[in-house]
Amino acid sequence: MRFCKNKSDKKTAFLAGAAIGLIIFRRIYGFGCVNVTNDAFLINGYLEKDIAQHYAGWMLFRNSDWTFPLGVGKNIAYPYGTAVSYTDSIPIFAVFFKIFRNFLPQTFQYFGLFVMLCFMLQGGFGALLGNLFTKDLISAGLVGAIFTLSPVMIERAFRHCALTAHFLILAALYFYFENKSKEGAKAYIPFMVINALAIGIHPYFLPFTFGIMFAFCIERVFGKDKKSVLFLLASIALTLFVGYALGAFYVKGNMSAIGYGTYNANLNSFLNPQSRGFENWSKYIGLRPLYIEWQIEGFNYLGLGVRLFAPLSALCVLWKYKKDIIKKVFLFLKNNFGLIFSAAALFVFAVGDNVSFGGLKLFSIPWPSKLTNGLFGIFRANGRFLWIVDYLIVLFIVFALLTFAKYYVQSGTLLLALLLCVQIYDMGDVLNTKSEYFKSGNDIIGSQTVKPLLKNPVWYELADKCDCLYMVREENLNCGIDAASIFGKAGKAVNTRFEARVNTEKHSQAISAVLQSVTDGTLNAADVLMTDNITPEMAGGIIKGGLSLYKRDDSYIVCRDIFTADEIIIFTQYGGFEICDPYDFL
Repeated sequence: MRFCKNKSDKKTAFLAGAAIGLIIFRRIYGFGCVNVTNDAFLINGYLEKDIAQHYAGWMLFRNSDWTFPLGVGKNIAYPYGTAVSYTDSIPIFAVFFKIFRNFLPQTFQYFGLFVMLCFMLQGGFGALLGNLFTKDLISAGLVGAIFTLSPVMIERAFRHCALTAHFLILAALYFYFENKSKEGAKAYIPFMVINALAIGIHPYFLPFTFGIMFAFCIERVFGKDKKSVLFLLASIALTLFVGYALGAFYVKGNMSAIGYGTYNANLNSFLNPQSRGFENWSKYIGLRPLYIEWQIEGFNYLGLGVRLFAPLSALCVLWKYKKDIIKKVFLFLKNNFGLIFSAAALFVFAVGDNVSFGGLKLFSIPWPSKLTNGLFGIFRANGRFLWIVDYLIVLFIVFALLTFAKYYVQSGTLLLALLLCVQIYDMGDVLNTKSEYFKSGNDIIGSQTVKPLLKNPVWYELADKCDCLYMVREENLNCGIDAASIFGKAGKAVNTRFEARVNTEKHSQAISAVLQSVTDGTLNAADVLMTDNITPEMAGGIIKGGLSLYKRDDSYIVCRDIFTADEIIIFTQYGGFEICDPYDFL
């Protein structure tokens, strides 16, 4: 059901929602993080190291030579290079700003700007979804605010910046409903644009956006519009082309990773306010148990306002339709069976092969290993795919409250405002904590900041004097991210295996080559090796080639003699730095 048919109403609703999204962003984060020369909140990491990884990927990509695919940077996994997509650095932003790299300040970050735009677009498309059911601008704006204050979106902001782009899901849902009565290409082009944007921001949005487009097209196929299949295929082709141009398929071979079923969603996810950092997103609801620790990745807390109004909305619908409820439900299923199928499929995928509620495992689904270790492994953090269910629940509440109020008590605006107030109050402590962190100007506040592992100034001197860092360590991804950040900011290259997907064959070849150069005593003067182990063969090469051997931060450093005596004294005084004798390893 729709009430708004005027294009100016849509534009006004979108702009109002975007303005509300901007206000909410300003209230939580302030505009300090939008300052492109402010990278203090990125360097250390927020709650975990991921945002530092994204920033390091951008810095390394920025200083890489142009190549094709456009999104490939040779400095990220030197010397063979890899795509900026694998560092989750928002490829379309990275490629765009790289065009102007010679005009940008030395310190430049776009992540704050991107998250701010996500909040604005979330509010804008949220208001458009509200505009489907009401002409009232205030009500549409309130709907935009409810969607913008969604816990599942805010929880990702500045943790995984690219995954803040939930507006892609809302946009796809909006055009799914809005374009039902449209014919020809104009009904499909918005989906094609959204899908192309999705792969340019983060591939995890593709199952959502393509799932909704598939729902739209399959419903039209049953409605005798066979051309919809051609548009679906055209969208797949366009998305693949954009992905190829951005380097999304640059790593050859298996794109999957281990973890499907470990990062899945618990069936209590909608009720559990526990997220990364062990924050409780609710003032009134206690933390619920998880079956596996990493199910925290399936965070999907609805918020107290949504939880309270969901049953109220169901009662409103039952009261409104009374004796016709079965007929209305059947009609809804008939008209939206594609969307219901896509949402159900994503729900099953999100729950995974080990179905659990709280700390209790209910049963297992025997998915073939070729799926769990192959196709499913591409989206191994499968708990995220409950997001669409969350937004459909909110959309149902909006529909119920607005249509019920329209015909009975004319109180839709009041009901939405009440829901929003409960939602804000319930999440108030977490929102205030985030606000304090981002507005304080202090980049170290309690447990929200992940402190750097590489603390000695020797690493910064190495980045200044050398062109590439090779890292050979058995563990500790965070160490590789720190090293990539330091060398990336200096405009240099790294091979630290900090990216999400690695070409293992080429990586092994590059590491074998640099290890052989150490063994032969021929290490390039522009290279430095960071390793957790010195073999007798390497020690012999260090002696033969006159190389230097140091130890700092639980790592050995092998390089040419590039430090002055005064620099060595400073490194030693800083603590934990020592000159090693290679004869001790023979």
